[in-house]
Amino acid sequence: VCYYHIEVSRFYRFLYSILIPLLLVGIHLEKPKYTIKKFLFLYNIVIIINVIYGVMDFVSGKKLQMILANLLYNTSYYTSINWDIQSQVYRLFSILGHPLTNMFLLVIFIGVNLAYNYYYKEKASVPMYIIYGTTILGTLVCNSKFGIIIVCATLFSIIMVGNNKGRNLALLLITSISILSIGPIKQNVVQRFLMASESGDLSNGRLSALDYLSDSNVPLPNLFTGEGMGASDSLLQSVSDLNNIEMPFVMYMYDYGILVTILIYIIFYLFPIIIFIKNKHFYLCYIYTLIFVFANSYNGMAVSIGITQILTFTAMLLINMSNKLKKQID
Repeated sequence: VCYYHIEVSRFYRFLYSILIPLLLVGIHLEKPKYTIKKFLFLYNIVIIINVIYGVMDFVSGKKLQMILANLLYNTSYYTSINWDIQSQVYRLFSILGHPLTNMFLLVIFIGVNLAYNYYYKEKASVPMYIIYGTTILGTLVCNSKFGIIIVCATLFSIIMVGNNKGRNLALLLITSISILSIGPIKQNVVQRFLMASESGDLSNGRLSALDYLSDSNVPLPNLFTGEGMGASDSLLQSVSDLNNIEMPFVMYMYDYGILVTILIYIIFYLFPIIIFIKNKHFYLCYIYTLIFVFANSYNGMAVSIGITQILTFTAMLLINMSNKLKKQID
């Protein structure tokens, strides 16, 4: 059954993976600090265990990934893991998701912990040096090139704000040097950068996808309507051997139209940022911008794998933190 040539299944996926999650941003929390602290207590445990799993898998030569692949036989995740197993580099596939999803979760992990520590002047659940060490080690096993840049920008902020810049710098340097001294892990990251450089496309196909679209004279996105989730994938596959554009903003325009895309991004990004600026919480602006930028560096937001829900939930927590802190000052 179709409605305006859009399959009902695509419309349903749009509802539960894009439209309904946008409503999360407007949720009001009565006790933001208490809620965020409880959230971080559980979230920190999950991420630390996930990174430990990644290190164990790296040391074992991807044996845990092989077990995971067998458990997920005949799924797209199975195919992705098997492709990675055959590659010359290690990237963290776990029950939490693809390496880029694991990296996204790490960016939120360090970002929200830093925000909590900065504004409430206390750690959320575990010492900050464990947060730093877990973030750096996790970033290396996730092995995302852009993720490394985002995490470096996030960690750089700890020596730019707060009252203990010298101590934070020393702690960060000691942690970084200690982890980077682990030769195999460092070499694994270097190898991935070299492979991307040799391929001639550091973006891993993202820029190539745009080139195919521009060179093939495909129609431009419509202003008001699209053809539903997955339309951008089908369009790219019709003119190339690539599967995905990997740029949510472009995918949204083809899937839902230009106007709807602008409205989505106003709620995703401008709404939280305006609140942070109004409340003069510029560090939250910085942290949320880094989280948002990484979320937009791959296709997770534009497909129904839960990334949009995670992003809007994070925005909701930070918005409530900002508004409550502002009321306390007033």
